[in-house]
Amino acid sequence: MRRSHSHTVHAVLAPVLLSAAACGGDGGSAARGLDSPDVTISPATDTLFAVGVLDGAEWEMFGRVADVAFDADGTLFILDSDAGHVVVIDPAGAFVRTIANKGEGPGELRFPASLIVFGNGRIGVRDMGNRGIALFDREGEFLEDVGIDPEGAVPSGRLRALPDHSLIAPARRMSFSPEGIMDREEGRPITRFRLDGSTDPFHEAWAPPPRETRTDEAEAGNIRIQMEAGEAFPLPLALGVLSDGRVAIADSVGYRIKLLDAAGGRLSTLERPVPPVAVTPAIEAAERERRLASLESGGSGGGGGIMTLSITAAAGSSGGGNPMDSEGMQEALRRIREDQIRDLRFPEEMPVITNLAVDWSDRIWVQRSALPGETGTIDILSADGRYFGSLPTDGLRIPRAFGPGGLLAYVERDDLDIQRVLVVRLMADEQLEGAR
Repeated sequence: MRRSHSHTVHAVLAPVLLSAAACGGDGGSAARGLDSPDVTISPATDTLFAVGVLDGAEWEMFGRVADVAFDADGTLFILDSDAGHVVVIDPAGAFVRTIANKGEGPGELRFPASLIVFGNGRIGVRDMGNRGIALFDREGEFLEDVGIDPEGAVPSGRLRALPDHSLIAPARRMSFSPEGIMDREEGRPITRFRLDGSTDPFHEAWAPPPRETRTDEAEAGNIRIQMEAGEAFPLPLALGVLSDGRVAIADSVGYRIKLLDAAGGRLSTLERPVPPVAVTPAIEAAERERRLASLESGGSGGGGGIMTLSITAAAGSSGGGNPMDSEGMQEALRRIREDQIRDLRFPEEMPVITNLAVDWSDRIWVQRSALPGETGTIDILSADGRYFGSLPTDGLRIPRAFGPGGLLAYVERDDLDIQRVLVVRLMADEQLEGAR
């Protein structure tokens, strides 16, 4: 395994002393209220190891890192969707084993998309190809497949485990037309998925009145795809789970975070006096330009805010490989994305929050929106209404995975464009709360 102390998680990974630059405050209190002016905190980090090389063992030459997660011991799990397996790395950065293989048999993965590590040590992999979740024990032995009914609630975001080992995620309610094309029902539900295959509603997120939409279609080979034109600066539907089972959700235009209990009941709301930004014609033009440039450089052109997808394979179609990776399908997608970027709908205001996450110390990391081409501020809050401070825009970002003891895992590309997972640790983890 290669150890590396060079990195592209920006200059924030250079060890620096914790500092606080207060704007209207003294920068020394750990008990600021949510109405406090922004206070900048710059926590130091220590780079532990990086996994992923151009030339090495098969397990460390990643095809596509789809997800990463830690367990309670600090063991790192890396889901390589191209290889169809999970790479297990111990807390010291040493390779332990791989879990699963690419394939269609029991315990094999076809199109793995995301990873769940349960409190009891089991590992779950959401497999889009098998329409379910494959469960493994800590040693990598296959346990069972948990099916997800494609005509019921289907996860449309990352699954998160609750203490009772059920899972929650934003979901789409799907139905099938006579032509086999999936239609999405209205609303923004968050659904609980249980390991017996059952589902039940957890929370209905706030949704504005429905707007008229346009849908484009394309075909490539035996695949038909429909894309629903999206809205720029979409409302967030971000959530994180605290250690006691409470759930933090951001789903509105303003700076409001709902706290729900483990049954989905409303407990409280966290708010900061940060107003939304009005969307001007200049902002609209800049956002279209940003998305078209991303598409031209091989990116997605803006991600989930552009469209929703539904794919239908012709009857009797089969074969290996991901049909979305075919050259014809990628070209069809690119043409539709270009058209839909030019026809993007814009809201009157940009939502204040774009994302949130909860770390292993139950701190809530809140990503604020930014103008096109800029980087949003990240606030650190507690569930009981304390504001610890804000990370600078050129500093630490929300990681792909949090771990115990201040561990953070980032998925990045190095100078040779090789995908790798970088693991760092917050130094003096508790100082995030003091900002001294």
